[in-house]
Amino acid sequence: MIQTRSSASVNTNDTVKARTHPTRVGIFYPADPAGHIPGGIDTIIRGILKWAPEDIDYTLFGATSDPEQRPVGQEASVSLGNKTIRFIPIVSADPSGRRKLVPLTIRYMLVLRRYIRQGRLDHLDILDFHRVEPLALFRKDHRPKNVMIHQDMEVIRSKDADIGWRYAPWLYEAIERRLFRKANHVFCVRQSAVARYRRVYADSADRFSFIPTWVDTTIFHPLQDTSQSQNSMRMLDIRFGVSQSAQLLVWVGRLDRQKDPVLLLDAIKVAVTTQPEIHLLMIGDGILRQQIEAQIKSLELAKHVTLCGAIPPSQIAEILQIADLFVLSSAYEGMPIVVLEALASGVPVVTMEVGEVRLVIDDGIDGFVVTERSPDALGGAICNALSLGDAIRGHACIEAVDAYTPERVLQNIYDNHRAQAAQRHR
Repeated sequence: MIQTRSSASVNTNDTVKARTHPTRVGIFYPADPAGHIPGGIDTIIRGILKWAPEDIDYTLFGATSDPEQRPVGQEASVSLGNKTIRFIPIVSADPSGRRKLVPLTIRYMLVLRRYIRQGRLDHLDILDFHRVEPLALFRKDHRPKNVMIHQDMEVIRSKDADIGWRYAPWLYEAIERRLFRKANHVFCVRQSAVARYRRVYADSADRFSFIPTWVDTTIFHPLQDTSQSQNSMRMLDIRFGVSQSAQLLVWVGRLDRQKDPVLLLDAIKVAVTTQPEIHLLMIGDGILRQQIEAQIKSLELAKHVTLCGAIPPSQIAEILQIADLFVLSSAYEGMPIVVLEALASGVPVVTMEVGEVRLVIDDGIDGFVVTERSPDALGGAICNALSLGDAIRGHACIEAVDAYTPERVLQNIYDNHRAQAAQRHR
């Protein structure tokens, strides 16, 4: 159980109730804080929970990726740093990201509706959502409600979209318009989304605000003892067959259309013609795994590419500390946390021009942003970055993410909850 105290931010004259218990916030999204599925939304939720102040008490109503260790319907205590958080998995989720006949969001909402009818959520003071759809179940609920949008959802009208709503964007937009009227605040990780929403909802534009992502520097940081790099490379040699003389590239994400691993492999094929020592570690799993395995074989990249599967953040951090380059090949993004994690580790980044990457990537300083979606352009940028070597490593990378720490970014979320709780208790 999280030890709590009353918030100093709430006026004691407003209510006695504010002193009797912390602000109780429910987070609704099918995430597993103890799982190892690479994903920006899961990472953001873990951060909110890990750095939660003592006067705000969170419960995550999520999904389990390991039903034996974290059974459906049973409360689990999960350790995040020195914090123990409450987690109630209400559905199970495939850790590989493979889709089932009934979409995860639908299964999640069906169980959540049952929880509402049983009164199992009545104790909560504030409700937080990381997808807009579950908000429909609470449209008559008068408690404060917040939504975090992790994309500019205009992307569902793009041919590159890998979101189910791409088949009916007009329906999603209609649902969004109706449900946003029920939300007290909407955080967006894309500035373009904030601007668009403020135009559409001009009468309540102040409800929408930009919030960047952040990096957990307690996990992702440069190698403190350079002598450890040889030991780490030996570990990679044993586990993944990476030669100690290799130029180590890292990619982290789901094997799906959004992350575009197909483009990445085509780019690696281009790059190895001039940089034959390249070895790419692809960390993650997903619905395209078989296709990616076949592509590696057809491009004759078996000596240059290793599929690592899903591994814990701590192990990803160890790999990044000895990497030469991080590559992001995504078709679209919000503000990708993996880019911040690489930079915080002192590793330069080559990325497609997606989301908010230009907030942290300065061409030729800490990496390169590629504007043309082609194997030649991405492969060329990879070779260019590798040729610069230590000139774009280290300090410039770390300095680029200095403003994106949880202590700075998450304060906006916590202050919003405190203000809503104070208003509600008046």
